[in-house]
Amino acid sequence: MKFATTTITTVFLAVGVLFGLTLTGFTSIRAQNMTAPNNMTGSSSGGSAKMHIEEAVKALESGDKQTASTHLTAAQQAISGESDQAKMHFGEGMKAFSSGDSNGALMHLKAALQALG
Repeated sequence: MKFATTTITTVFLAVGVLFGLTLTGFTSIRAQNMTAPNNMTGSSSGGSAKMHIEEAVKALESGDKQTASTHLTAAQQAISGESDQAKMHFGEGMKAFSSGDSNGALMHLKAALQALG
């Protein structure tokens, strides 16, 4: 049985689109699951930022840099409306974390938590 080049191309294109949409769907499901606790608590962005920073601190203290990174990324979005002091310490904590200085990151993240109240 012969297939035209356009038929084969069309089939591969359709499979590629379906595969791409499937992967995109899984990614958004995972992202929704990461943010679900924030929505369930009904807390303000400050509460969300504080929760994520607390979880990042716990992860850093236990040596889990991947989990810390996940929570720091979430906190970065939530802290935008907070005090300048909290944002400054959070920013310095992010710099320290990015450069591999876990102790410096912990110091600034704890200071950011204090500024958040």
